[in-house]
Amino acid sequence: MLARDIMTRSVVSVGPKVTLAEVARALLDARVSAVPVIDGAGRPIGVVSEWDLIGQHAPERLARRDRWLASLAQGQSLSTEFLETTRPNARTAEEVMNKPVISISEEADLAEIARVLTEHKVKRLFVVRDGRLVGVVSRADLARALSEAEDEHHPARAPVEEIVEPPVAPPPPPPPVLADGVDLSADAFRHLVELHEESDMAVRAEQQRARERATRDLVRRLADEHLSESEWNLMVERAKAAAERGEKDFLLLRFPAKLCSDGGRMINVPDPDWPTSLRGKAADVYERWLAQMKPRGFGLSARILEFPGGFPGDVGMTLTWGG
Repeated sequence: MLARDIMTRSVVSVGPKVTLAEVARALLDARVSAVPVIDGAGRPIGVVSEWDLIGQHAPERLARRDRWLASLAQGQSLSTEFLETTRPNARTAEEVMNKPVISISEEADLAEIARVLTEHKVKRLFVVRDGRLVGVVSRADLARALSEAEDEHHPARAPVEEIVEPPVAPPPPPPPVLADGVDLSADAFRHLVELHEESDMAVRAEQQRARERATRDLVRRLADEHLSESEWNLMVERAKAAAERGEKDFLLLRFPAKLCSDGGRMINVPDPDWPTSLRGKAADVYERWLAQMKPRGFGLSARILEFPGGFPGDVGMTLTWGG
């Protein structure tokens, strides 16, 4: 795969002379954390992020940013207080933008994309053709592409819908015996041990296939399910009961890592963009926390709870209030 195969083509950008209020509006409308600044010829000349707007001049404003973003995400107009935080010294995008822009060509392969992201410690790369901006590739895009490529090379770890289970092997033939029906040789005893081990392996393999079938069924069901009001209220009540017991957090939801669009890789890293990989009921829990609990001071974490066979197993999303 090349950059042109995985990039997002509809890129929100701003001009160098736009005001910081307009940059803030572009970030909020597109629900992204950074936008490229392009010149009149469509060439990227810089990048402006949320941090450039509100973080570099007054760190204490960061604590108030999430409250404004949560409010603005509901379709309300820009807060005057928020706009004031974008006007400490600079007034236009070109005054606060970071440069040079870290870019790649459309022909860059996945290895090159991974190398540049790691080398420059950035979340996204801008794709250019003849110097003009044509797309953007994020770490999430790379993770999805690598996952697809890995699945193509490792059929046993392909998406659950594509797994074809191998037929169960027939039992091995019995060992040869002497004419009197008794074989007391060491070879015969070793053969008995082999029979036991093969039988045990067959049982374990069938148990593993059963677990995988159950996981696939659960992932399909959870991907289509949505969190009801009563389920959310029950989660909150149980979290409250945990606090009354002196606990500082509560496991809201446990679900297979395969429910995530990237198989749980971003959660395991951890990547700050891990919420973008959530699907189904897990995504609903995150949205509920973002809208109702985060403004009240609650935290939310996600981590891989187990690694069966060396791969991410279940994910736990935990509500925290312990400070």
